[in-house]
Amino acid sequence: MILIIAEKPSLARNIVGAIGNMKREDGFYSNSEYLASWAFGHLFTLADIEDYPGHENETGKWSMKNIPCYPDTFKFNLKKDATKKVDAGVEKQYNIIKGLINREDVDKIINAGDADREGEVIVRLIIQHALEDNSKLKTRLWLPDQTPETIQEALKDLKEDKEYDNLANEGFARTYIDWLYGVNLTRYATLKTGTLLRVGRVIVPIVKAIYDRDMAIRNFVPEIYYGITSNEITNGEPVELNSKEKFDKNEQQRALELCKKYNEAS
Repeated sequence: MILIIAEKPSLARNIVGAIGNMKREDGFYSNSEYLASWAFGHLFTLADIEDYPGHENETGKWSMKNIPCYPDTFKFNLKKDATKKVDAGVEKQYNIIKGLINREDVDKIINAGDADREGEVIVRLIIQHALEDNSKLKTRLWLPDQTPETIQEALKDLKEDKEYDNLANEGFARTYIDWLYGVNLTRYATLKTGTLLRVGRVIVPIVKAIYDRDMAIRNFVPEIYYGITSNEITNGEPVELNSKEKFDKNEQQRALELCKKYNEAS
């Protein structure tokens, strides 16, 4: 049997539709050749600082004593809900996939994550945590689009997962950097200021861009400028055309000269 693990339910449905004649089960589809299941995006997230030896904190509160944290080996846990408990839906679906991947009749596993770094990592993490027999053949389904024809052709042209190791390494590197940067600096900034300050690889430049724009609006000083406008009559109706080029208050003469040039050319 061949087990396909899709990154999300919609992708699984598209793959199943392309294969055809698959029966819906609890958390997966099946026929005589294929099993197809799915994740909900990320089933795993990086562990908290307190999960690493030497960084435990029984109070449950953030502390300067256990940061910075630079793990030698990063740990992953199943995704948690708002109450800090493992999400029940995530746990159920993971256990379904774990049961399927370790079935004796399953000898081939297909990573059907999205065709990018994140999709590669999402399904690899599931396989790494769930698979007990590492001798099973692991392959990659690469889908730049999800038409039935593309899926059918891609299923005939599967490559071993090792050919995508560099893509996975890129994805894991970004994940680890985000954690090292975000978790350590968010805790540091928050503890130093007494206010929750989120720091991250993406959020910092976005906040800076918003701040710069806000300051530009706040400090805006109206100034005279000139633009070029063409008023023509087409089929008896006036048509106004505005040039994107602007001239500051000291460039009136240049604007007039350009207008003259356009008028002479018309």
